[in-house]
Amino acid sequence: MKDLERLGRDLSRTIILDNVADNFKQQTENGVFVKSWYDDAHDTCLVDMMPLLREMVVRQVQDVRVALRFYRDQVLRQLIKGVQNPHLNLQTSINIKS
Repeated sequence: MKDLERLGRDLSRTIILDNVADNFKQQTENGVFVKSWYDDAHDTCLVDMMPLLREMVVRQVQDVRVALRFYRDQVLRQLIKGVQNPHLNLQTSINIKS
């Protein structure tokens, strides 16, 4: 388990990407679960996350946990609807800066 508070950084501006959900169990709101990259020479996880991370910077998101919550909710809704490759669109967010 990884405790992000030990970094001494503002958790409203800290994200952890990990392929083991238990690793961010203490700060679940800061975590993004990603598929394992072991033995995958063609892994693109970090590249795939760039639009989300870039949009958070461009929109000057004040608390990444709010944006990540919106991201998870939106992806889940898309998966429920049968979308094969769900993606984030922060433009549909109401007050993502909060």
